[in-house]
Amino acid sequence: MDNQTEIHWSMRCILVDWLVQVHNRFGLLPETLYLTINYIDRFLSLKVVSLAKLQLVGATALFVAAKYEEINCPSVNEIVFMVDHSYSAEEIFKAERFMIGLLEFNLGWPGPMSFLRRTSKADDYDLETRTLAKYILEITIMDERFVGALPSWLAAAAHCLARKMLLKGEWTLAHINYSGYTLAQLRPAVNVLIECCRNPKEHHRAIYEKYCDRKYKKAALFVAEWITNVSI
Repeated sequence: MDNQTEIHWSMRCILVDWLVQVHNRFGLLPETLYLTINYIDRFLSLKVVSLAKLQLVGATALFVAAKYEEINCPSVNEIVFMVDHSYSAEEIFKAERFMIGLLEFNLGWPGPMSFLRRTSKADDYDLETRTLAKYILEITIMDERFVGALPSWLAAAAHCLARKMLLKGEWTLAHINYSGYTLAQLRPAVNVLIECCRNPKEHHRAIYEKYCDRKYKKAALFVAEWITNVSI
């Protein structure tokens, strides 16, 4: 972000918050969201973007990521509708070609969801733990401190914190084996994640509102209550 002249971290947060809402409305896979953010951050590290084009970068990244991950991806007309016709279909296609070229066609990326699934094996894929971990993991896309962090580390930290909140016991040898990280290695990330959870409506409003839904077992409300009790 240091090379950007008009865009700051707060603007990235606004963009990602909007993308979370769009991603949710389309009902896309979690992998698509993480891949979208990966494309955006890589693109912004290579190209100076004006504020007027930032939403175009985000919409294009989602368009490309959906094509890579989804069976049924949004059409270009649906993307145009989601940006309120701020950009035309031709502009989206042109931006798509430019983005793919700038990324040198390196579109694959081992996102954190794959590592979360592997780590979950240590708990026999416990649904309660995994759902809570998915919420905690998604929070990381909103925070600049996690940009560039290893997805395996983020996934393990999210799973570790979920187990802590649910009183699931110690971080065992099985967890170390499947995640590749000891508790000591995860503590820095866990501490930052707890900090991120303290003001969810300011830090990650769209994600918070999404995970308040029964579909996600109201994970966001559970975390908010846990944070309140810990703070007392």
